[in-house]
Amino acid sequence: MTRIIVSADARQDRNDILRYLEREAGAPIAEKYALRFRDTIKRLQDYPEIGSLQPALGAIARVAIIAPYLLIYDYASSSDKVTVLRILHGKRKAATKAFSPTE
Repeated sequence: MTRIIVSADARQDRNDILRYLEREAGAPIAEKYALRFRDTIKRLQDYPEIGSLQPALGAIARVAIIAPYLLIYDYASSSDKVTVLRILHGKRKAATKAFSPTE
């Protein structure tokens, strides 16, 4: 089974998004997105190549969509490891430099 690592940046993104949603849209919406984020990350364990490749973000970067959010992750098939790098709003312009788990 694919190993999943969630970076500190991705955890912070998730927490910030959920706080914002709770404040602006209410607890039920925040809970809905919390489940969607969790379910998507779990799905990556079974289907790590499900996200589309995004070479502008890194050589092995992929994106899974949780509309309107983008879950940016690396999948290293050689080690069968997914590293969730960021969770960003789709309207936010992601940097075109590579993300790394150490950033």
